[in-house]
Amino acid sequence: MITNQLGGGKVLGYNCRNWLSHDWQGSLRNFNQNRTWEFADLSTRRERTQYECDLWYGDRKEFHFDKLEIYRAAASDRCNQIRQWAARPDGIYFRRDHDKPLGFVLPWKKR
Repeated sequence: MITNQLGGGKVLGYNCRNWLSHDWQGSLRNFNQNRTWEFADLSTRRERTQYECDLWYGDRKEFHFDKLEIYRAAASDRCNQIRQWAARPDGIYFRRDHDKPLGFVLPWKKR
């Protein structure tokens, strides 16, 4: 899940893809608006479920993070877990448990 927590009417843009080369592009225009995916893990010797996203906001994508790995399957099953990535003005936040707060993980890169 990707969440726009930028505030102030800022739009979060995204371009995400999975290991099968499927692309999802769009924007989250409202505060706390989400983009979610549901899927089953695939984990073999040759392939593994994996999603990565480019995220940005600001004029001409001024603040960005490219190829953020938002999910990668483990060798063993991980059922009913979440991966929430939230974009805030100071950077990217993450959690994998509904009962825990989001924690800061990455600052934005600036062009």
